[in-house]
Amino acid sequence: MLRFLSTTLAVAASLVLAAPAAADEPTRTTTTVVLGPWVDDETCPFAFAVSLERTRTTITFANGDVQRHTRLLVTSSANGKSVAQRNAFNVFIDADSPTVWVITGVFEKAQLHGRTLWLESGRLVYDLETDHVSDAHPGPLAEPPDICQLLGP
Repeated sequence: MLRFLSTTLAVAASLVLAAPAAADEPTRTTTTVVLGPWVDDETCPFAFAVSLERTRTTITFANGDVQRHTRLLVTSSANGKSVAQRNAFNVFIDADSPTVWVITGVFEKAQLHGRTLWLESGRLVYDLETDHVSDAHPGPLAEPPDICQLLGP
């Protein structure tokens, strides 16, 4: 019996030593910022209420790469109307090139009473050093809707 136990322990020990090392788990943090409502009385000839909610989850991998997922909701209201801007995008930052960010997702989506008025989405590359955004597949360059016209009386 003692011989069986010592053999079992030796096999178990060799399996533990031979097991591949588990990769370090990435670290994950989530923050939420809620601001407002506040009154914007400078943008339009009339005042309107604005509120903002941003949730960002940042994942940092063992090799230093970073992935951020951001959800942003900005709501502007006046004269019985509300415009919601809903953005959801990912930012990828390679540890070897931390000043070049690859951004994918919905960067701007404006809706009035649930109807989409304007949408900007896709893949962008942002160079922090030059403050330049590259869009490999630019879409139609429409102007975003005028918030004053949308909320006006």
